[in-house]
Amino acid sequence: MSQNREIKRLNLQEDYESYLAKKCIVKNPKEVIFHTVAGMCDNKNMFRFKKDASGEFKLNCNGFAYSNFGIENHKYELEWAADKGDFFSIIKMINSGYQVVEEVRSR
Repeated sequence: MSQNREIKRLNLQEDYESYLAKKCIVKNPKEVIFHTVAGMCDNKNMFRFKKDASGEFKLNCNGFAYSNFGIENHKYELEWAADKGDFFSIIKMINSGYQVVEEVRSR
């Protein structure tokens, strides 16, 4: 079973998305990194949300165009959700595309 399928199975059976959003993100983070796995070939990528000088989160796709990930939502919607602290919604948005969230790190 591919890594992508295993993560999707965990999302369905064990509410893995909720676990990642609640247990892996510190309170008032200044940076949150979502490690993802692609659906077609198990390639790994990162979505990095980092606060700028004004205290708002900005999304960096580490050299890849945001449109490559097939996410249904616009990039600003993910950034606004991060500003609200709604990381569960961000995981759902990322999982709606060609990637699934494998791991979350924050500081």
